[in-house]
Amino acid sequence: MEIPVTVAKKAYKKPFTKRVYPYLFIMPFALLVLVFFILPAIATIIMSFTDLNASMKINFVGFENFKRIFSDYSMPQILWNTFVFAGITLAFSLFFGLFISIATQYFLKGSFSAVIYRVLWLIPSIIPAVVYVTFWKYLFDPTGEGWLNKIALFFQPDGDPISWFTKIAMAVVIIATIVSTTSGGMILLSAAISSIPEDLYKAAKVDGASEKSVITKIILPSLKWPLMYITISDLIGFVSSYFFILLLTNGGPMRDTTTLSLYAYQQAFNLKYYGYGAALSLVVVLISLILTLWLLRLFDFDEMIKPSRIED
Repeated sequence: MEIPVTVAKKAYKKPFTKRVYPYLFIMPFALLVLVFFILPAIATIIMSFTDLNASMKINFVGFENFKRIFSDYSMPQILWNTFVFAGITLAFSLFFGLFISIATQYFLKGSFSAVIYRVLWLIPSIIPAVVYVTFWKYLFDPTGEGWLNKIALFFQPDGDPISWFTKIAMAVVIIATIVSTTSGGMILLSAAISSIPEDLYKAAKVDGASEKSVITKIILPSLKWPLMYITISDLIGFVSSYFFILLLTNGGPMRDTTTLSLYAYQQAFNLKYYGYGAALSLVVVLISLILTLWLLRLFDFDEMIKPSRIED
């Protein structure tokens, strides 16, 4: 006698409590992102369309703040300062990070001197910013008590102390920023180089490859991902940063070291033009976005994320 099948299979349904757990875990972080990132960003966008100032009365003025940016007589010099500061700092920071990581992780790998050298470069990035800036102020002090002026006066006792922050203010700011930021890229690139299998080096040496070929044909192609990340993150950081410049020169002398981010800060918090400062901040974000998209295209990001052609 055949027994009819009357009980249909039911699809497994996860209990309600288990479905809620993931959302409960991410809810605190989502709230933090909402409160500290999304809401301030929305407030900045709204503020950029107002003439909010020290009186704290909000009047919507449409695109007047953005029109003011184009008519601001200081803007050409400020944009040039931003370009010079971000471009030169990025180039040298990347070069030194790459040079130190290859030198210590390939040529001096495992040696005590390599560890000491990397630690020395880490010191500027771990000491407090105020202490770090104080060191540079003493180093380039325009009086005879400054360290560089003491050296200069030792060789030329009849000379006058050099006013470094007047003659080469932008160079001082760039040098201080490079020394402080090189260690970040150095750490990432050193980790990437250490992950390259030693067998590749040995096989290349057996085939007669020179050190230059090992660096250009094995090491550098393996660093494309970290180099792209460091380039984009550092460039965005340099375009939007103003902290060291504020502490070292406050944008002076005149506006010789004023970048766009520092100018936005000065307009918003020194002169109390909050609406205009917000509009300038949005321009900084727009420039960072354009540069990021350009760099992604330059590094051929679409090709990098394609699946490997190697078949299983």
